[in-house]
Amino acid sequence: DGILYVDRFITHPFESYSDEEYNRLITENENLKKELDKIKYYESENDELISEIEKLKELVKVNKSLSDKTYINGSVVSRGVEYWNDSLMIDKGSDDGVSNSMAVVSSGSLIGVTTNVSHYNSNVLLLTNPKFPVNISVKIKLDDKYVYGILNKYSDGLYEVMGIVENVEIPVGSKVVTTGLGNIFPSGLLVGYDDSVETDNFDLSKIVKVRTDTNFDDISYVTIVKRDN
Repeated sequence: DGILYVDRFITHPFESYSDEEYNRLITENENLKKELDKIKYYESENDELISEIEKLKELVKVNKSLSDKTYINGSVVSRGVEYWNDSLMIDKGSDDGVSNSMAVVSSGSLIGVTTNVSHYNSNVLLLTNPKFPVNISVKIKLDDKYVYGILNKYSDGLYEVMGIVENVEIPVGSKVVTTGLGNIFPSGLLVGYDDSVETDNFDLSKIVKVRTDTNFDDISYVTIVKRDN
């Protein structure tokens, strides 16, 4: 009994110290986990901010290239899943100077026109909408000239430009922009770039497939472009 008593007397401080150290380590581990969660949150937030900055940079680029036009920057506030490729709603309306049938640009490229404008918001009818009502006059920049055509539909991720009757070679990557003909779109708005060229069924005119740099699945900011009088 005496030996056991002495043994307990000697080992008890070490056992207490061991429990105290264990609890300290547990606390430190929990704190480290919390810090790690914070880091993950900040990394996610940072990625989101980088994406926002890049999109805002695109707006600045558009503004500089459209300095001879009236432009209004806006944000997307609503987009229904059932009509994702047809239209979206933005936070600018008639009180901000927006009216129906104004060109709308995102990521530097034309994406649609305003419609159903109210005081504080507007719908944007997208070019990807199969019922888009306007054929858009466009031109393709070659070395020392332009060739003209009509952008009339979007399918399989590409626009189609038809009605090019000139017998010219159109290099892949050629820039396609609006002509300004008609009453809606100012001239010089980027539509996209030549992806491929075909001929129609009668071999009389060319059909140009045009790709756009705009990701229609990820539109957060837009620029509404008002044509000068």
